[in-house]
Amino acid sequence: MTTAPQTRQAPPAPAPALTQDGTSDEELAAALGTRPCDLPAVRSLLSGAAADPEDPPLRVRDLLHRRLRSGVCDDMIDPRALQSARPRPAEPPSAGLSAVPLPEPRPLPDITLAAAIEQRHSSTTFAARPMEFAVLAALLEQAAGIHGHRSGYNVRDFPVRRAPSAGGLAPIDLYVVANAVDGLEQGLYRYRPSAPDLVRVDSGNMRGKVTEAGIAADWMFHAPAVLFLAVDMPRVEWKYGVRSYRYVHVDLGVMTQNLYLVATALGLNTCAVAAFDDDAANDLLRLDGRDSFVSLMFACGLPGGR
Repeated sequence: MTTAPQTRQAPPAPAPALTQDGTSDEELAAALGTRPCDLPAVRSLLSGAAADPEDPPLRVRDLLHRRLRSGVCDDMIDPRALQSARPRPAEPPSAGLSAVPLPEPRPLPDITLAAAIEQRHSSTTFAARPMEFAVLAALLEQAAGIHGHRSGYNVRDFPVRRAPSAGGLAPIDLYVVANAVDGLEQGLYRYRPSAPDLVRVDSGNMRGKVTEAGIAADWMFHAPAVLFLAVDMPRVEWKYGVRSYRYVHVDLGVMTQNLYLVATALGLNTCAVAAFDDDAANDLLRLDGRDSFVSLMFACGLPGGR
């Protein structure tokens, strides 16, 4: 005796998640102009945001600061797990990219720290003559290079940088747009401290693209070299979780001060630039703008007027 094949019934669709007032996630996401899959992040940001009715209205920075406080950051690595953890790679992958070795860096002049701090200033004027490659090498190496290795994170030869950072994880990468550097072809490079060298990312005249990325900073067109300070979030998030977003910007400030003081000692004019088009800058460096993104630009060159 045969029977007709039975049709498998599709499992019932899961009931939509509801908020306390009966609103579904789909309705709430539509009202916020986002997607249901984004709601956990939104709820995390709003967690603990309840305020007294008499308090001033919440601002964006209030929400960020509350979410990034140590008391609510529960996603840092467990200390026991840290005992067997290994860090993320300290540099982005460079497979398939050519590299230019750095020349012997120009020795730093005999200048005291007090004098460098006193003389440091921002300037947007540069000489027309090119910057020496050895001077650029000195700026990179002395401000952001590796000065030794030691045991750490279950690695015997963990690199120690000249710019301190949270956990020593060095989340700031330096990219260089060479406009007029004697001995270095025009183009975009990434500084690789472990070599040390410059990994070629793109070739050609980048003056126009750099200027377009800046906001009301046409003077950058004349800078012999423009450094981009880019953050690599995964390099620190595995250890510090969401609070990493605070740490990387502290590290950014430390790196910037190093660049300013070393550049001053080398006799360079410099100016840090925080006003730029994020999308344009990230596109130029081929960063995703999410896990890796530009946080600062730093123009430098020999003193001069235009």
